[in-house]
Amino acid sequence: MENIKHIHEVIFLIEKNNQQWTPKELIEAIETSWGPDIHFESCSGNAFPKENALDFLINRQKAVLSKEGKVALHHSMQICDGHEGF
Repeated sequence: MENIKHIHEVIFLIEKNNQQWTPKELIEAIETSWGPDIHFESCSGNAFPKENALDFLINRQKAVLSKEGKVALHHSMQICDGHEGF
């Protein structure tokens, strides 16, 4: 597995396009940005496929789904120290 980015890259992608994508559209945008084989790693170093990125962010209260089913950043979302503007 060589195509790995930090999960914060997905946060920045969501931030640029806040509430514009459905979960499926977010996965498509991730693939367009980094390729079909992209995996993401968390601060703990665990890597996972693009299909799990949104669930990871929702479970850690970094992202939410709006009433309209669009991906948005959680209102209290904070990025771990040292990753701002990653």
